[in-house]
Amino acid sequence: MIKNAERNLNLPARTDETSRGPAQRRHTTRITRSNRCLQPPPQTFTRGPKQLSSHTSPPPCLFQTSHTHKTSRGPAQRLYKTSDGTQHLGSALSTLENIPARSFPGPPPSSGQPLRVLPIGGLGEIGMNCMLVGVYDRYILIDAGLMFPDFQDLGMQKILPDTSFLHQWKDKIEAVVITHGHEDHIGALPWVLPALDPNTPVYAASFVMKLIQKRLNEYSLFDEQRFKTIEMRTPFTAGPFQVEPVRVTHSIPDCCGLILRSDHGTIVHTGDWKIDETPTDGQSFDREMFEALGREPVALMMSDSTNVLSPGRTQSEATVQDSMMQKVLAHKGKGRVIVTQFASNLHRLYSVKKAADASGRKICFVGASLNHYLEAAWKDGRAPFDPKELLDPNYLSSTNPNDVLIVTTGSQAEPKAQLSLAARESSQKLKIKTQDLILYSAKVIPGNEGRVTKMLNSLAMQGARVVAGRADNLHVSGHAYQDELMEVLRYVKPQHFLPVHGEFSFLCEHARLARETAGVQYTQVIKNGQMLGIHERPNGKNVSSGSMASLVGEVDLINFYNDGGMGTGTSKEMCIDERTTLAFDGVVVLAIDVVRTAALSDIDGATLRCRHRITTRGMWTDNGKLVAGLHRVAEEAVCSLAHDSALAMVERMVIKAVLKECNTFNQKKPEVICIAHEYDPRAVCTVQTLRIKRARETWHKRFSRVERTTLPERRGADQSRSSSRPSGPPGSSPSSYNRPYTSNPNRANMFINPQAPPQDNYSPSSSDSGGSSSSGAQSNSEQQQQQPYGESSVSGSAPESGAQEPGRARMSPGRLQVLPKSVMDRRRAANPREAPGPGLGDVAGNSANSDYQ
Repeated sequence: MIKNAERNLNLPARTDETSRGPAQRRHTTRITRSNRCLQPPPQTFTRGPKQLSSHTSPPPCLFQTSHTHKTSRGPAQRLYKTSDGTQHLGSALSTLENIPARSFPGPPPSSGQPLRVLPIGGLGEIGMNCMLVGVYDRYILIDAGLMFPDFQDLGMQKILPDTSFLHQWKDKIEAVVITHGHEDHIGALPWVLPALDPNTPVYAASFVMKLIQKRLNEYSLFDEQRFKTIEMRTPFTAGPFQVEPVRVTHSIPDCCGLILRSDHGTIVHTGDWKIDETPTDGQSFDREMFEALGREPVALMMSDSTNVLSPGRTQSEATVQDSMMQKVLAHKGKGRVIVTQFASNLHRLYSVKKAADASGRKICFVGASLNHYLEAAWKDGRAPFDPKELLDPNYLSSTNPNDVLIVTTGSQAEPKAQLSLAARESSQKLKIKTQDLILYSAKVIPGNEGRVTKMLNSLAMQGARVVAGRADNLHVSGHAYQDELMEVLRYVKPQHFLPVHGEFSFLCEHARLARETAGVQYTQVIKNGQMLGIHERPNGKNVSSGSMASLVGEVDLINFYNDGGMGTGTSKEMCIDERTTLAFDGVVVLAIDVVRTAALSDIDGATLRCRHRITTRGMWTDNGKLVAGLHRVAEEAVCSLAHDSALAMVERMVIKAVLKECNTFNQKKPEVICIAHEYDPRAVCTVQTLRIKRARETWHKRFSRVERTTLPERRGADQSRSSSRPSGPPGSSPSSYNRPYTSNPNRANMFINPQAPPQDNYSPSSSDSGGSSSSGAQSNSEQQQQQPYGESSVSGSAPESGAQEPGRARMSPGRLQVLPKSVMDRRRAANPREAPGPGLGDVAGNSANSDYQ
């Protein structure tokens, strides 16, 4: 009956992805009489922190799991929600409260150079392209990209621009314009858009908009009314500019440069580009438009500097197509062909499709991001082939190796990418065989050389043949080389030039080439956070004066980090330094049980000992010698302390001793975590009893003398009286100064502060400051409310001796002041009844002093 119920429900295959890793396990949900439901299922349901979507969801009464489904246009894909719109933000916006208010850089809105450029990211680095461009006080934001972290940013997956600054000045940003769909240009949109006004429009080309929609749907941020699709050579208004997109070629479809026209001048932004003479998708570089720009004054041009150090011109994608076809055909009948590439490089898929058709192989995608880009291209009509032609990766094991061409992710040896998992023999979908031919059709990003080489070595050790040489022509760059950069500069003939998108040395070299080769006289190189002001030259292209572009302001920007989940914050909030310490120096964890032994009859017999447990991780211990040394120094540190030392003091001294021992042993400074607690909580009462005993003995000894020392001289009117008055014990009330002192230990012990050992010497300064207390402990004068002058500071009847306990503050009379004669005259005139008799002016003035103050 259970099986019949499952068939009637027509449930899809269910898989459960556990938190232990990517491995999945299949299970069957037990259906009972009470939960057998046939109601229409909801479209979206939740499992843990992620929200999953499926065309066919189980009834709400069934166990909720993640679903895989096969769409009408490709293999099985997993759809889920990453955030509800705010969960992923972390402190990206709220951190503004912890950062000092930053003024917007530049001159006042209505003065100075009208055209202004403020890079938020992308200058002096590869990635995180984000720039404010405006006229006076009105700006648009060009791109909102992220940057992938280097190896030192441990545990981080994304580096984001300063969204707190954008959020602070969101009223100045009137639009967002996206040049193309790479992650370093759209990856930060889920964090940037919540920082802006909800009505700020976003403009992008049609294919780029499909990628943005897919990404923002995961973060519950897509609003169809806010996003506007643009067409090449079709101007539109954004903020203070009339923006005209212009077609450029790159490694992803639908890339554009921007022509920003305003009443104060024209700015040209090329975006990421190269000149491909024979593009595989037929979308050619718009030379005609760039040549036309040379016939109008261009105040500023900004251009891509990624490959400025490479001489010559980039090769066409057609070169890769021919080379790949030759290598695939040469491997016919010898086994599988595996191609690894950037997932976003859809132009490369044209070459893959042509080689697969020529060799009679079917294409199989192993990697979710490949399906993501192909699906977006298919919806926009730009896909190189129909996604439904793809072979399901679940059938790889049963498919003839000579009939399949596998395209996979992991060209940069990302830990979770499929090719990287296959190199470690951890992939569930891709198993390397000895007859496999692996074509590395990508460029190694600087900083990834080590792990990419390790991955390729591991693949070769499993028997596969790896082809990754430069001479094999399996990859061409999507960024212009020197000859192309100079060609476009000669077309446009800008008055001023600003290189962007590259390391700082790349920017400097690009500026030098523009001056010496392209004939651009005025160039600027700036950093992130520096504002460049530009004024269009009134005489157009003719040169009659110096540069009209200069730095007009600067702001300190910060980066935000995301750990791939909900964690987003600054480097301090994400504990980057602590992660680095843990990785390079290790960690030591100590648990200290503080054992206090004391004899109530002998205060000198009290001692402090400990029991401890020590654990190290990520450290060289030399077969336990380091751990033995840590045990020794920890015990010595505890035993050297006084018997009544606080637990916080114990932790500080142990950490200090452990750090010193580790530095001596192996020159490391690990992260030391020490947690101290009482072995016997009753020992705390014993310590307090010992403190009371010591304080009582000291108090008896000091204040049982017959003769009294005089108090220090008081200020004001009390000064003459205090010199001849016998003193009470420290902390006694002023009303008991003239009484003969008699000790009353039974009453005094009730108010001894157990946290404050009595002082051996009571100086005038300590007496006036309110008694004695130990460091870090609050005195009784702060814990109890002080009584008015002339009354006992102890509630209830005062002690017979009139003495106050040690550690209790005493009130000092305020200094008496005399009101000015003019004030007293006005008072007497207002109230004749208060007019004093002869010689009483000073008395009246003193009596009214408290009201006047």
